[in-house]
Amino acid sequence: MPFHVLYVCTGNVCRSPMAELLFRSWTSPDADVVVTSAGTAALVGAPIDHSSASILTRLGLDPTRHRGRQFEPAMALGADLVLTAEVGHRDTVMTAAPSAFRRTFTMKEFARLARRNEPGEPRAVVELAARARGTESPRPRHDDEVADPFGTGVAQTRPIAQEVSDTVHATLYVLSLLPEQRPRPSPAGRRPQPARAAPRRPRPHRS
Repeated sequence: MPFHVLYVCTGNVCRSPMAELLFRSWTSPDADVVVTSAGTAALVGAPIDHSSASILTRLGLDPTRHRGRQFEPAMALGADLVLTAEVGHRDTVMTAAPSAFRRTFTMKEFARLARRNEPGEPRAVVELAARARGTESPRPRHDDEVADPFGTGVAQTRPIAQEVSDTVHATLYVLSLLPEQRPRPSPAGRRPQPARAAPRRPRPHRS
């Protein structure tokens, strides 16, 4: 069964679709993964915000097919990992789908918690992150949030895109979903060996 990641923000036209497209483009082609996104107050049917779309296009991604969709509890219930832009989104998901509590984090929160452990099997990594959250001291709310760039220009959106891309790359790494982490076929016919190359962090823009 595919490992399903759901990204959630407010309108589903900036942060969550940006994360969705980056996650999909950077995931190893042979990984059995599905990634989707939604908004808690979605601009249903709307395209990605112009500034976010511009940054994605510069990365060689096609944002034109995305349309905003409204978050529904069933989406969280069917996901193996729910990652939100803000604490409020996380709380909304947890309230709507209480059984998804241990699989729901903000983007920054999951990246921070998961880094405490070595990369591993995705569902096991999510469980370890849930356990780690229970041992944490309270943190400032803004530490775990990605600001909303909706309606701003490219210059204001660019650092937010960097934050999103950093969390996406960190998430892919701990879930062992980057191409350089996938097993490589052995020319001698032996069992595939895991790749050992250090992960390289993609950049969403050039200075």
